[in-house]
Amino acid sequence: MPILITALIYLIFFLSGATALVYEVVWVRKLSLVFGGSHLAVTTVLAVVMGGLALGSWLFGRRVRTTRNLLRLYGALEIGIAFFALLFIALLNLYSLMPAYSFESLTEHSHQLPRVALLTLRIVLAAIALIVPTTLLGGTLPVLAAFMVRGRRAVGRGVAYLYALNTFGAVAGCFGAGFYLLGRFGVSNTMAGAITVNVLLGIACFALQGPAARYLEAGEDEAPAPLSAVTLPEEKARIGLVVWGIGVSGFCALGYEVLWTRVLGIVIGTNVYGFTLMLAAFLTGIAAGSGAYGLWARRLRPPEEGGCPVSKLIGGFGVVQIVIGLSALLVTILIRDLPTRVFFLQDLFLSQSTDLFRARQFANFALVFSYLFIPAFFMGVAFPLAGTLDACRRRKVGHAVGEVLTCNTIGAILGTVVSGFVLIQVFGIERSLYLLATVNAGFGLLILARLLRGTPRRLATAGTVLAVVGVMAVAGTMPRIWDAKYFAIYRTNQPEVFRTPDLIAEAKRHTDVLYYAEGIQSIVSSIRIRGGYQAFLRNGRIEASDHNESLQNQYALGHLPMLLHRNPRKVLVIGAGSGITLGAVSLHPSVSEMTLAEVEPKVLGVTRSFAAYNHGVLGDRRLRVAFSDGRNYLATTGERYDVITADPIHPWLSGAGYNYTREYFELAAEHLRAGGIMCQWLPLYDLSADDLRSVVRTFRQAYRHVLVWMTQGDAMLIGSNAPILLSEDELAARIAVPAVAADLARVQMGSATDLLSYFVMGTAGADRFSRTGRINTDDNLYLEFSVPRSTGKSALPEVNVNALARHRESVLAYLDDSVPPADRLARENRWMRLDRAAALALEARAIFLGGRYDSPRFGLLVSELEGNYAAFAPWRFLRSEYLEEMASSPLPLDQLALALLDESGRRVVVNVAAVMSRVSRELTVVDFVDSDERVIIGQADINGRGRDGSAKRLAAEVMEAVRLAYNEELSGAEARGKPLPDQAEFVRRMREIIATMTGRQHGNPYPAQGRPIKESA
Repeated sequence: MPILITALIYLIFFLSGATALVYEVVWVRKLSLVFGGSHLAVTTVLAVVMGGLALGSWLFGRRVRTTRNLLRLYGALEIGIAFFALLFIALLNLYSLMPAYSFESLTEHSHQLPRVALLTLRIVLAAIALIVPTTLLGGTLPVLAAFMVRGRRAVGRGVAYLYALNTFGAVAGCFGAGFYLLGRFGVSNTMAGAITVNVLLGIACFALQGPAARYLEAGEDEAPAPLSAVTLPEEKARIGLVVWGIGVSGFCALGYEVLWTRVLGIVIGTNVYGFTLMLAAFLTGIAAGSGAYGLWARRLRPPEEGGCPVSKLIGGFGVVQIVIGLSALLVTILIRDLPTRVFFLQDLFLSQSTDLFRARQFANFALVFSYLFIPAFFMGVAFPLAGTLDACRRRKVGHAVGEVLTCNTIGAILGTVVSGFVLIQVFGIERSLYLLATVNAGFGLLILARLLRGTPRRLATAGTVLAVVGVMAVAGTMPRIWDAKYFAIYRTNQPEVFRTPDLIAEAKRHTDVLYYAEGIQSIVSSIRIRGGYQAFLRNGRIEASDHNESLQNQYALGHLPMLLHRNPRKVLVIGAGSGITLGAVSLHPSVSEMTLAEVEPKVLGVTRSFAAYNHGVLGDRRLRVAFSDGRNYLATTGERYDVITADPIHPWLSGAGYNYTREYFELAAEHLRAGGIMCQWLPLYDLSADDLRSVVRTFRQAYRHVLVWMTQGDAMLIGSNAPILLSEDELAARIAVPAVAADLARVQMGSATDLLSYFVMGTAGADRFSRTGRINTDDNLYLEFSVPRSTGKSALPEVNVNALARHRESVLAYLDDSVPPADRLARENRWMRLDRAAALALEARAIFLGGRYDSPRFGLLVSELEGNYAAFAPWRFLRSEYLEEMASSPLPLDQLALALLDESGRRVVVNVAAVMSRVSRELTVVDFVDSDERVIIGQADINGRGRDGSAKRLAAEVMEAVRLAYNEELSGAEARGKPLPDQAEFVRRMREIIATMTGRQHGNPYPAQGRPIKESA
């Protein structure tokens, strides 16, 4: 076949792989909106997709025996994929209109269907939408392999090249969809582009059928002889075991991918870009392995009589499975140092680029590539190797490829389901990975044992493998290589606390783990800094804490919508988290029913650990818990509520962006009773001003009346389709409930005036602020792709507060008119004065959040606020935050300048300082620092009452001991005729003194302590 035709066919298959990956991403996204974003729902969709691929491989693998125009058949498959992908969109629209679409409500409310029946219904509906296009996708490799691969010598390299090209195409589709297409063009346009490409590929195949077939026929005489069949029963049995082995390999591969993705997400993030990088790295390894096998297979020489080198290839397959298992085990072991490696890579790429987002993505890809490439590479080798062996048995390339692909895909389906729902729950992530690696390598040993002569040897090998796997499965405890506490306390938004082994040890020493769990959906933990703040972490990121700023945010999300509603009886809270928002809702006496929608059951353990702050709300008899993501719960219930609010749900998390779209806000509005109120959290950090405008404008599409409140570091959007009347008297009466008043007084919101002082703007101001914002929809996915590009930019809180402040309105325009005329003027004068305080406090808050509280302007604002508006609630809160920040700032206690001689005899000065830091409310740390090198020499923890005084006394004693030692060394040096002590010798002695007196010696960068725990830290 001429090079040009061959190249065109390979290009077609490459592009086919790219469009296939795009389809899979879009199908999972679309169906997650119908079935929900829970792991069960997503896994159901993935299982249906892979099931269709397996069915297509099996069906078309047999079809190729009787088909002559295989390239034309392949073209028909591509056009068929395009047609049914188009039909998928129509079916999805029908599903969303079905009255019986309330899948979850059938289980949660009427109990008409057991959960198994519900799962069956989902599978049936997903299969109706996907079974045809996925079956056609599954048939593409067997059909094209049968067309392109002729002769026994071409089997290995031909199948390998096709598989590699198709997988490299999937890599391109993965990068294209994740980093460009979906974010730039939206889901519908991306889908339309893929459909167009498929049609063009199909047409090209129809056009190429004639020329390609003629060249193939012309070259038949020169082609290698047909495949020689394997006739010996023993050899057939061995190859059959290999086919089973490729199924086991698929099972383990998807198990690894699910579990590694869960752990890697802790350090690289669980946003759309992080998942894209992990999938792309995995696919790259598979493609490279398949391509490498193709190059190696060119050198294979079949026996002179036409037989295949069966024993050699079977043994090679067994060795490959062992290597996959061992490399997976090595990766699992190396995961224990995951955070340290990501710090190194991020520092490396940040030193080469000023673009924070780009540097992080390069660092993240380098990290996942270094971890995943080797095992994925050998997984890529395994597939064409198994295909080559099965072709020796079947004599038909297409049939063999279809059979191998079917087994591999069925194994992958089982691996996805079992790892996500069984292994994590029963064994945990680390132990599950050890089990998978053992199964992988063990099956490789079984295949090698099949080559041994003598049944006893085979049985002994099989028995040993089964015994090892069995012991690992049933053993109550196993040695752990990972440090569970490290993973429980690791925080991606406080990296400075974990940069060195000493800092990690220090962080572990200062932190108590109250709860840790590896759930189906995410890894969660509740931790407390010794004597300090408690925090809820999900996948390595702080989502809530009992820090005052976080408490104020969560109390506002719970209390504010309840106070603004005249008689809230039925309430929906989306997301449990710390439970503080839910607990705030529970305090209002009018509530008769509360529903909590939480996607991860393990989060409730975190909620219980915050019982002191959430009033033990999980024990409230009015509460009903639905384990479903909030959007799917709303979409599948007929219930309506007086108030819908949500715990902080970050829009940059993959899938969470769907809780910030126009469709979601409209869905929530449809589930509000007359006069109902919706409350939406709006973080002022990690979002650009354009992102803020997008959220506000999108929210405004669903609600005729919108109010915006701003706490210290966050904002709340209040929406309703009925006018929201702000009455100071009614608010005062509702706040007067003792439990409500206690919550709000704790965060400077304990009166009607205090609460209204946090008001920023109403409908008119929101319209002006968001006029240029882009409406975020399920289709354009603007926020999901935009927000991660802003994550970690420290200037954003200041920018965002200022952006909102420029459109601030007086609350007077939104207060009710029930005030007697005689009191109206007094009210206006009072609020005009408070408006002036609000303007000053917003400016001061912006400067403070930007970290510029040492600026002259901040000082002027503090003076005016303290002098004229000391009782203004937002200022009182800001003042307490400012004083806490000042108290936690390092305080120099003493410093020594020590003149010494370096190795060359030159005079150098070593500056040693004692610095006190208040790490938490009950812990003070004294650091002894080499001021020039910015390195901690030693460190002491001081707890209990009077700790500041104790810290100062310890610092004085240690510095005096160093001073005496220096004087002693100086005298000794002068006696020896030297003007000054030797630097190396004295520094060593000084370190010993400090370590002895403090109990610990360090070599860490200074400062070692992170900021107090905040979700915005």
